Amino acid sequence: MKVRYLLITLNLIVAVLVISCLTNINSLKYQSSQMADYNDRYQSIEEGIGSGKSLTTLMKQYHCKIILTKDVGYLKEWYEAINHQDIIFDHMNGNVLIGKIIFERNKSIFNTMKGDIKKIILSFIVSILVLIDLFCAYLYLRIIKPFHKLKHFAGEVALGHLEEPLHMHKHNYFGAFTESFDVMREELKKAREGEYQANLSKRELVASLSHDIKTPVSTIKAVCEILEIKLKDNENVGKIHTIDQKADVIDHLISNLFHATLEELEVLKVNPTEESSLLIKDMLDDMNHYQLIEYVNELPSCLILCDKLRLNQVFDNIISNSYKYANTTIQIRFLETDNHLTIEIRDFGTSASDLDPYLLTEKFYRGDNAGDKNGSGLGLYLANNFIEGMGGELICEVDQGFVVTLHLSKAGMIVKK
Repeated sequence: MKVRYLLITLNLIVAVLVISCLTNINSLKYQSSQMADYNDRYQSIEEGIGSGKSLTTLMKQYHCKIILTKDVGYLKEWYEAINHQDIIFDHMNGNVLIGKIIFERNKSIFNTMKGDIKKIILSFIVSILVLIDLFCAYLYLRIIKPFHKLKHFAGEVALGHLEEPLHMHKHNYFGAFTESFDVMREELKKAREGEYQANLSKRELVASLSHDIKTPVSTIKAVCEILEIKLKDNENVGKIHTIDQKADVIDHLISNLFHATLEELEVLKVNPTEESSLLIKDMLDDMNHYQLIEYVNELPSCLILCDKLRLNQVFDNIISNSYKYANTTIQIRFLETDNHLTIEIRDFGTSASDLDPYLLTEKFYRGDNAGDKNGSGLGLYLANNFIEGMGGELICEVDQGFVVTLHLSKAGMIVKK
């Protein structure tokens, strides 16, 4: 119901109440039987006076007061009777007024009339008050309360709380307005999610590229070190040394960029798929710059669940750490079980005994053997996250050197060489 219709209905109800009250008040009249009784008594008194009865006897018999115009207090008593609203008849002798016959008003009837009028007026006032209360309740439930909800909702949106929808109710005067507010909330939510995903994609791209660039830079540095040892020409050695220094600068800048990006990103995406285990050998061979990697046994052929890019980064982090901190032979052992392919990577660095293997996979942790070597403390932290994202496990141990054991989940199918 619209407000104008409600107001029209309210006015009609008030008009009906007013008309009803006036009708009830107009219907409050003396009973005709009472007036007839007064008239009969008056006629009897006139007949009694005509027959010679005394006025005192007639007043007692008919419960009235008879005053004559010749009495001293005639006017006074007449005015008092009028003031008391008594019933007054003229006492005539022919056409001459000689007195008044006064009957006291029946006060119970008068009081009853007053009581009825009071009840009618009270009922009217109560009805108006009830109508006002109902109208106020209607305004509160249909207009004020929904407006307060809109106000609260707008405050929540301003604070960035976009999850709670604004529910619409039937006959809500703010229906279209409410729907617009909720559409605005949904659009703001979509825009925020889109912005977050766009920023996340940018950070992931920067982090991924930063880490990918580190691999060829490490290769350049390794080749430079080999050439510095083998070449005897001082001019060429100086040029190679310059390349090595610039590679160090690039590596340092990339590390800073990767470090800053990862602080915001927290974790990089891992998308494991079914792959042949033989790709592991290719990855490790590409990292054997110093010819320090030795295979203890053959790599089993099976299907594993892995993300090729992330797995390559895991091996790169582990092998690079071994080159940097141990610079010894790196032994790699493979073991196949029903559910996993296990890869054990071991070096023989003498400073490994100072390491706490339980802290090595924590973010930004670097061991006491790091010294002044470049690093951010993120290599094993990322490696551990990547392996867990592939459904595997990474374990660090100190056993006559430093040992990293990788458990990669199998896809359950055997691949022939």
